Amino acid sequence: MAERAYWLAWAQAYGLGPILLKRLCSHFGTLSTAWHADGADLLEVEGIGLGTGAKLVEYRQKISPLELLASYEQQHPNFWTPADAEYPALLYEITDPPPLLFYRGQPELAGALHLVPSVGVVGTRNPSDYGQRWTRRLTQQLVAHDVIVISGLAKGVDRYAHHQALESGGLTIAVLGTGVDQVYPLGNRDLHDRIARHGLLLSEHPNGTPPDRAHFPRRNRIIAGLSRAVVVTEAPTRSGALITAQLANDYGRDVFAVPGSLDNLNSEGCLGLINQGAQMILNDMTLITALGQMPQISSELAGDALPGKGDRPPVSPPAPSPLSPAMAQVLAAITDEPTTLDSLVQQLAQPTGEVLSTLVQLELMGLVTQLPGMRYQRC
Repeated sequence: MAERAYWLAWAQAYGLGPILLKRLCSHFGTLSTAWHADGADLLEVEGIGLGTGAKLVEYRQKISPLELLASYEQQHPNFWTPADAEYPALLYEITDPPPLLFYRGQPELAGALHLVPSVGVVGTRNPSDYGQRWTRRLTQQLVAHDVIVISGLAKGVDRYAHHQALESGGLTIAVLGTGVDQVYPLGNRDLHDRIARHGLLLSEHPNGTPPDRAHFPRRNRIIAGLSRAVVVTEAPTRSGALITAQLANDYGRDVFAVPGSLDNLNSEGCLGLINQGAQMILNDMTLITALGQMPQISSELAGDALPGKGDRPPVSPPAPSPLSPAMAQVLAAITDEPTTLDSLVQQLAQPTGEVLSTLVQLELMGLVTQLPGMRYQRC
């Protein structure tokens, strides 16, 4: 409890960001020791100069850490500091871990991060059908292999990742750029509430903090820090997802990217990552196979350590069903790119009614999905 109070007190001090605060703790061993250290000793910490040191000494004289904690907990009961056992150890490994981590939802999910793998799934706010489909496919595979899915609850890829994780009976963590009680964007209200009930919402900002443009790039470092690996499913060259990928690389985490068409601006960021050395997703098992080869998590993929795992239905791939010649012919004409009904009718040289009837059967079998505008593509 005492060390928790000192983390809170130092976190409120002027001029101390996450990097400097971690250096302070590393130098003195504990932040309670640092609190009682001489001013001259504070200057031995890299980044603390005479001006900052003087302000810190003056600040300490005005604050009682234990009284500050008692008052703060009345307003914000649900938060962790690195002194708390619940604080994710994986997150504290990064160079700039948040000194305060506010939460809402299932707190035991944070503790599971050192027992089972976690993967960040990020991308553009305006994904194409291709990006949506691969976000869902990869998320389904992650859930099937008991991997915790982490994202930022933004529009687009983030939303598809969280939604698919919940729909597949998996666990997901959303890292926000607002307080955990704030819904942003407003269209995510239902998903926000579902994650609060079945997953975990995290933020370095206290309740009541509204959206701020500066918060979201900083939020990305927490996504990267909580993840053993990060996959970008679709992103243009100017995308927050690329910031997350770069941070993950800086933190020594594995980075994956889904390749896309050269004609698609949303693929430029992923192709750039691959060109810089990110691992390329070749199919929906590439990520799972690579995770199994990572020494630190290969045994975890085979474990049953997820909280509530016994309460969730197992996710298994559907058993293949035999296709009639007509169904096989129609399926062969459909690719991963959307195809219009008119194009299929012309290509197959069959009556429109017959093609539609076959498409319905393929949809029911989960082999084909219908998109707006009477377009079809493979699942």
